[in-house]
Amino acid sequence: MRGFLFLLPLAGLASSYAAQAPALAPEPAVLVATYRLSYQPDSTNPAKRADIFYLLLGKTLSKFQSRGEQAADSLLAAFEGVPFTLNSESTQLMLKQLDYLPRSRSHYSIYKAAGHLYFYDRIATTHYRYEEPALSWAIGPATATVAGYACQRATASYGGRQWEAWFTRAVPVSDGPYKFSGLPGLIVKVSDTRQHYVFELAQLTKPTTERLITPPKKTPTATDRATFRRAQAAYNADPVGSTAASGGRAGVYSTDGTSPEQLAQRARELARKRNNALELR
Repeated sequence: MRGFLFLLPLAGLASSYAAQAPALAPEPAVLVATYRLSYQPDSTNPAKRADIFYLLLGKTLSKFQSRGEQAADSLLAAFEGVPFTLNSESTQLMLKQLDYLPRSRSHYSIYKAAGHLYFYDRIATTHYRYEEPALSWAIGPATATVAGYACQRATASYGGRQWEAWFTRAVPVSDGPYKFSGLPGLIVKVSDTRQHYVFELAQLTKPTTERLITPPKKTPTATDRATFRRAQAAYNADPVGSTAASGGRAGVYSTDGTSPEQLAQRARELARKRNNALELR
């Protein structure tokens, strides 16, 4: 099992922007879209990685989350109501359970409702939320068959990248993977022009058992996108140092005997190799 680094939360990220949390009521998913993401995390290395994401589509609400994060949420939900004291022994037990789950480097959840987008993520152990408007698209005349669907092309600019999307009117749902939505049909495929990030629909099904779209149970700290990105970049570059600089104390648990200094160095090395984020700015 790999070593894990746990840090107490960063302070000072709260913002007056979107201070009122959105009222997102749980509702059942009527469709489940499974997307495969192919991406290049290191701009200097052409090697690609892959991940699986689920888009749960309700009548008025959707949720986009990685397969690994969804499995972790299910595991944590199973622990609810069970007497549990957080200490070194219980932490190692939890980590052993998590080690069996699908791997994912994407821990965010994205909710879309009534033309609004709500992004939830965490830095260390503290959860944050910010709101964004829907993207603005230019729909062109080009058509193609993508993943078995008759699609039309649209383009948009977001996060320092130019994006090309293929959407189908055969599925009249104005949604898609990640933050991409707002077209007159489900987005079947979307990629940046350099093909560093490619989301493509792998499967679209109706749930055979109830899959409830539930808002996050933890109350997040409201912030804005720019502030969150700055804090996230600082944390990724130096987890221990950025926590100390913000006035927090680092609490470290390792599952393989790795020292806190070694864990911090490992985190910095990983950050240098993950220099090609989906959102460049």
